[in-house]
Amino acid sequence: MRARVATSTSTRDPSKPPMRLAYLSHYFPPESNAPAARVHELSRALVRLGHEVHVVTGQPNHPRGVVHPGYRAAEYRREHVDGITVHRVPTFPAANRGVLLRGLGYAAMPTAQLALGLAKLPPVDLVLATSPQIFTGLAGLALARLRRVPFVLEVRDLWPESIVSVGALAATHPLIRVLGRLEHTLYRSAAAIVSVTDSFVAHFVGHGVPAANIAVIKNGADLDLFDPHTPPAPLRQQLGIPEHALLALFCGTIGMAHDVGLLARAAAIAPPELELHVVVVGDGAGRAALAAEIAALGVGDRVHLLPAVPRREVPGLLAAADLSAVVLRDSPTFAGVLPSKIFEAMAMQRPVLLGVRGEAQALVEAAGAGLAFTPGDPAALVATLRTFAMLGAPGRRTMGQQARRYALVHHDRTAQARQLAAFLEPLATRR
Repeated sequence: MRARVATSTSTRDPSKPPMRLAYLSHYFPPESNAPAARVHELSRALVRLGHEVHVVTGQPNHPRGVVHPGYRAAEYRREHVDGITVHRVPTFPAANRGVLLRGLGYAAMPTAQLALGLAKLPPVDLVLATSPQIFTGLAGLALARLRRVPFVLEVRDLWPESIVSVGALAATHPLIRVLGRLEHTLYRSAAAIVSVTDSFVAHFVGHGVPAANIAVIKNGADLDLFDPHTPPAPLRQQLGIPEHALLALFCGTIGMAHDVGLLARAAAIAPPELELHVVVVGDGAGRAALAAEIAALGVGDRVHLLPAVPRREVPGLLAAADLSAVVLRDSPTFAGVLPSKIFEAMAMQRPVLLGVRGEAQALVEAAGAGLAFTPGDPAALVATLRTFAMLGAPGRRTMGQQARRYALVHHDRTAQARQLAAFLEPLATRR
């Protein structure tokens, strides 16, 4: 059972007309989470290859459910970002917490994506929808059917499995059964599926999708933005962290799937001679609980919780750290994911402190890009931190250099866009 291999070419084939794609996504910059970055960076690279990309998304409001300044929740808005035409549809903003309000937000946007997609998009050759959330896939399928063009589903996380894994709903909940049927329908109705991991392929095949209709295009990084020569942010000076202390950074969404509190629990039991400092930069559904845990453990002097920053500031934060922490809850579902934080750290030549099993662990170890520990185990985390400390700055530097070399070969967003284009072009209905 092998997924179809998407070939990579340096440029678009000039004998073929460019594609015009509709790309439906729940997230897009200025939202700074991983899904927004993937859609933006792949779309930008596709445009540079000569294709025309129309992203249909909502008004930016992640993660707090507050519409960003300069946008209005109830409006339709067209803008141009790096050559991409972005269609922003009316949005019901909802913070990433609470089943009812979040569910309303998830259901409202796809309805608007379908209606405005039909009304505002020019003729397109193909509809690509990225999931989660899964209702965006449903909007993509409906739009493709009504426009009579192929539908391709990109799957970044498995729904509804991920909802159960984070404890949002029980596996026996009626909504989970409904989502399961919707998931099966989307897989079987798609002309092709783009997976971000090898691990998902068996899941799709189990739903009756031919392996030849599946392409694996993993997460990656913008290797120009994540440049290891980026000057480090002044974290140590601002927070009073000694130059010789071991600084572990977690930067990104503090979500229901992320076990960021584990870093605080590890700091509470770490021996003084380790001189560990943890910096957490981000926002999300788990931020308040994390702040409470830091206070309860009395580790606020060495676990520093900072607000989220724009994506352009992330490289400087990574440059200031010794390690980049990637931690998820210990769930079989998450053994099949590849968090994008891994590739951003690799691009910045920073070793990965990994608390994720499965495919992520295998990749990091194969690349020599970091060290893994048992998810959810603070003692195992501290033991791994000791190993990093014993490597010293020269050993960590060598590990980081290996990581960057691996990212250059395997996880360059521009090369991945070429692979995506090569996979989609035979499917596209030319105008």
